[in-house]
Amino acid sequence: MISQNLVLKLAFWVYMLLVGEKSRGYNRKIYTGYTHHLINRLTQHLGLNSTKGARLTRKQPIELVYLEIFSSRKQALKREWDFKHTSPLNQKSTKLSMVKEFQRKNTNLLSDLNALFEEHNQFLESMIKNLKTIEKEMISRLKSE
Repeated sequence: MISQNLVLKLAFWVYMLLVGEKSRGYNRKIYTGYTHHLINRLTQHLGLNSTKGARLTRKQPIELVYLEIFSSRKQALKREWDFKHTSPLNQKSTKLSMVKEFQRKNTNLLSDLNALFEEHNQFLESMIKNLKTIEKEMISRLKSE
């Protein structure tokens, strides 16, 4: 039997994010992406101590709303390309109907993943804050020597 951790390490993800304030409901931008490391990639989208997130998502609230898993990078990249370039999949209305259907079927999964992501994000923010404090103290000590 293959362990769940091994499956996740071998997984390739295509995901959709709603970008912007939740109060705008579905009237937000949709970002579609591919990754091999889901939580790390979502963290990059926030731009925490990184410039690797897409400009659209950086420094804005994001919500994971759609997810597909693939066993190969090639399959995942093809699906991402389809979402971005192939009609009708590249139409916002089509994506929103897919998102709503996915949310209906996977409410608990999305809730758990978004909670995990938020927890991870808070940990990273705290860590960055602590590292900046330590850095200031080190600079201060070096200046006083």
